[in-house]
Amino acid sequence: MYSYTLTFKDDVDRLTAPEQEITLQSPAQAGDFIILSDGSRHQVMFVTHRAHYSSLYLDKGVRVPQS
Repeated sequence: MYSYTLTFKDDVDRLTAPEQEITLQSPAQAGDFIILSDGSRHQVMFVTHRAHYSSLYLDKGVRVPQS
């Protein structure tokens, strides 16, 4: 499991995001898409790694229509 903190390009996404952290089955890479629990889809712009955590920098979210 790979845990990441989330950083958002737009403040509105940061303020309304249902999660501030995410755990994935495989490592994230730039260009991947992440779907949050509210159904918004964000593209990973880049990944940063620090000594104690990794972060995903996410582009502006797009709401995925519910069917």
